[in-house]
Amino acid sequence: MAINPNISRFQGISPLCQLLVSVVIILVTGTVLFSLFLLAGNLIFNGDLILPVSATPGTVPNQPGFIMFTLVAQDISFFIVPALIILIFLDPEYKSGILSLETLSLNDIFLVTILAFCVFPVTGLAGQLNSGMTLPDKLSGLELWMREKEDYADHLLDVIMTPGTFWGMWLNLIIIAALPAVSEELIFRGVLQRMFHKLVRSGHLSVWITSFLFSAIHFQFYGFLPRLLLGLIFGYLFLWSRNIWLPIIAHFVNNAVPTVGAYVKGWEEINEPLLANPWKQIAGMIVPLTIAILILAYFRKRSSEYQKTEPDQPQPHQT
Repeated sequence: MAINPNISRFQGISPLCQLLVSVVIILVTGTVLFSLFLLAGNLIFNGDLILPVSATPGTVPNQPGFIMFTLVAQDISFFIVPALIILIFLDPEYKSGILSLETLSLNDIFLVTILAFCVFPVTGLAGQLNSGMTLPDKLSGLELWMREKEDYADHLLDVIMTPGTFWGMWLNLIIIAALPAVSEELIFRGVLQRMFHKLVRSGHLSVWITSFLFSAIHFQFYGFLPRLLLGLIFGYLFLWSRNIWLPIIAHFVNNAVPTVGAYVKGWEEINEPLLANPWKQIAGMIVPLTIAILILAYFRKRSSEYQKTEPDQPQPHQT
């Protein structure tokens, strides 16, 4: 089958140019699509939708449907569609590559699910430490802005999670757990991490750069550290498996557990800040942390067995 010359031309340019072109695709495609969603939102909700990064709690109505529409529009506009466009130009065989289900085993799914549960104590402690961050008086304006972004994110979750109905839980699983898992992993691991890997020629550095961007782009600076840790786990899963479904599954479990917990126990109880002694938390996470490290070591060891495989090729799984 003949290769589209435009695709061939894109594959032939330098990694830096590929990255710059991809950023342009993300910004332009995202802006155009999100603008169209804004027009539709104005008709549906009879009001003005705004970009989440420019909003504050007081500018968003207490309408779960309104917020869900905004979140879906954002994921589709800035993540899913641009990622698919870039993947088509970057890797015409992506459907049989990083998105292939043939290299995904039940054993992998089980291990990644266990891994996602095991990191909860670690990210919980990291979040507790991160939430107490303060800046010098000279940066009080910046700290106020950061607090506003954190309050806005909390406001979104409060509005969506508080009702706690059964069907609301399933809708939240789609919008808060499944859709972000797919969209964010496609763009950050499937596109950006691969490009940084080619650019810096270091798998570890590409994981760290992408994880930093992954955490920063959420504009939740008092949750930056736990999100950075999650980004590292997702990144290394992708680096050592070359299959995007593993970080997607881990990402989904991480988002789904509190979503289900909000329905079972109530959002107020789930969202209650941890007050346990940090040393007790550290002692309590020794076992899950050990299990998490062993699982990651397994994927790393398996990856080393296929080190001759091309960087963008999927690695076969063990049965």
